[in-house]
Order: sequence, then structure tokens, then C-alpha cells
Amino acid sequence: MNRREKLILGALSNVEDPQEARNLDTTLRLVLADMGEQYCEFWKRKGPGVLFFSPTEKRPLFYKTLKDLHRAMELCEQDNDGDLAESFRRILKRAEKIAPLEKAGYVILDDEGMRYIEIDYNKTADAKPKGWST
Repeated sequence: MNRREKLILGALSNVEDPQEARNLDTTLRLVLADMGEQYCEFWKRKGPGVLFFSPTEKRPLFYKTLKDLHRAMELCEQDNDGDLAESFRRILKRAEKIAPLEKAGYVILDDEGMRYIEIDYNKTADAKPKGWST
């Protein structure tokens, strides 16, 4: 595991101190807001969806379109994993409403499970991602 992967894994580890957890959450949201340009590039190339981060996997960053999310939900339902299917259903519902110049959707997969984070550029950052016109 390289230094970057160790830092990411350390940042996403379970934090017991409430203040440290709030600081980590704020830091994570700022980093994801800066990832808006990459999110928009995926959106342009593949269509609406969410960007996944999985620091423990060989491929730590990947994008799932709405169609991919719907398929993942169906597979969970077929495997009788209702909780995971419900998580994908909620993510899909939120992702369908994302306007990429205003928001971005991210999912973090780690040892603690799956966490969906939506970044509102108008609340988190002063500028919208570069390279997009309205």
C-alpha cells in the first residue's frame, strides 16, 4: 500500500472522538467539493451517476451511472439483501436529482459500510467546476 492509500485509509477509519469525527467530516466534504471537476468529467462522458471511493480496493475510484446503480439495487434484491438494496435505492433517488453544475454525489465504501455524500457547490465552495457553461 502506497503513502496516499495509507492516508486515505487512515482518514476514513472509525473515529471515536465526536470533535475529531466532525473535523474529519468537514475535511472530507472540502476534498470532495474540490473533486467537482472530475465528477463533471465523468458526468459528461458517461451520463448521470455518482463517483465511488473504495480505499481498500485495487481500483479505489470508479463511477456508476444511474443504470449501474439500478442494476446494483436489483442484484441486491435478488440476493435477498434488502438493506443494501434500500441503500442503493436511496442513492439512486438522490442521484437522479443532481444537476452537475450545482451538486455532486459521492459514495465512500470502507470497512464501516457505504456512505453517500452530496456536495452542494453553492454551499460548500464559491465556484462551480471549471469547464462547464450554463
